[in-house]
Amino acid sequence: MNHSSPQSILIVGSGVFGLSTAWALSKRPSFDNTDITIVDDVRGGSFPPGDSASVDSSRIVRPDYADPDYAELAALAQEEWRKQGDDELGGQGRYTESGLFLAANESTQSKMSGMGYTKSSWENATRIAGKSGLSHKIRPLETTKALQDFLGVDGHPGDWGYINELSGWANAREGMRWMYDRVKATGRVSFVDARVEELVTNGKRVVGARLSDSRVLTAEVVYVAAGAWTGSLVDLRGRVEATAQPLGYIDISEEELEVLAKQPVALNLSTGLFIIPPQSRVLKIARHSFGYLNPVLVETALPPSPSEERKPIVVSRPVTQREGGSTANTLPPDADQALRQALIDLSPVNGLESRPWKETRLCWYSDTSDGNFLADWHPGWEGLFIATGDSGHAYKFLPVIGEKLVDCMAGKGGKLGEKWKWKKEVAEDAGREIDGRFKGLVTMDGSRGGSPGLILQEELSR
Repeated sequence: MNHSSPQSILIVGSGVFGLSTAWALSKRPSFDNTDITIVDDVRGGSFPPGDSASVDSSRIVRPDYADPDYAELAALAQEEWRKQGDDELGGQGRYTESGLFLAANESTQSKMSGMGYTKSSWENATRIAGKSGLSHKIRPLETTKALQDFLGVDGHPGDWGYINELSGWANAREGMRWMYDRVKATGRVSFVDARVEELVTNGKRVVGARLSDSRVLTAEVVYVAAGAWTGSLVDLRGRVEATAQPLGYIDISEEELEVLAKQPVALNLSTGLFIIPPQSRVLKIARHSFGYLNPVLVETALPPSPSEERKPIVVSRPVTQREGGSTANTLPPDADQALRQALIDLSPVNGLESRPWKETRLCWYSDTSDGNFLADWHPGWEGLFIATGDSGHAYKFLPVIGEKLVDCMAGKGGKLGEKWKWKKEVAEDAGREIDGRFKGLVTMDGSRGGSPGLILQEELSR
């Protein structure tokens, strides 16, 4: 692929990857003459659509990674999140440095278990903090009793963990609105409100996208950053797969807000359960898990190469309110039970676990088997760049990820670019029906809880 600046780029998707890439492109002189268009299906609303993974009340912002490259990138992003001016990313309540309580349960599994991940995260976060003389802000909590005492809980928050006072959380919805406003203000990016039905090709090249109203948008480069919907447009079976993660929200009193707002983010990496401190009288509880699969027949996904015909394939695809899903925000029984257990194990306010849900939601990730993003030119098609595989941990990189993705487009991605390259090997049988049952891709980076391979509709029927 010739990596000189193209005359036009069509970005499919306005989430973290799409918006941040457009922002980065608009700031680089080498793209001054490039027409940039973002297309997404917002149904007359605001970009990005409200059911995308990046639009929510809160997301964790942490350098607490077992992988040192992500830890360093997150620390770089935090430099931007910590800027608190009204017009800066972290201002007006968009970022709160509440601290992060990270714990895990004892396990006989490999290093990449929740416990292995937690201890490696502690080491990396301590090393990074030490560069600024702040390693004292990170303290181990080495017994269940120490963990209980720190949080003020009677449940089981974990067997070993630590507190990192230098981590926190972002108001995800407002952060995305801030980014959209910055992109819009450049005057360089056109926004099209429409649903992309399929990618359009000419010979060996992807040349555009056909919309649901039959219009075709064309560009020299088509950049697909459609999150959990990417697998419906491009055959990524065995590489990327959409999974649903459960979220729950409950009303709390003013007195409870006073207590809970002073808590750190609390996350157990063995169960995947976490609670983010509230900014208002609504508390969010969630599970970062192996997720639920929704296998459906997709008719027009782009095949792996021009020599193959388009044919129907089964992929896991999001079911959301935007798409008319009647069960889009319904929690399966096991998720309901798990989120209520989180309130026992991780919240110091007694009795919250019996409170009715104010709202529930399924948040759709685009997962990879190793938790690494996929950001590379498609090896089978010219003119097609794929940026997906958020694996539930991309949001914190919002202020810096676009620059890294544009570097990858230019073939200058460095260590991160190597991590995010198109892998020759795919997860064996993942994304295929085996003996009549859909086999899902399993993310084995040590950060997941719950049970792998759950089919959403089956779990809802229990």
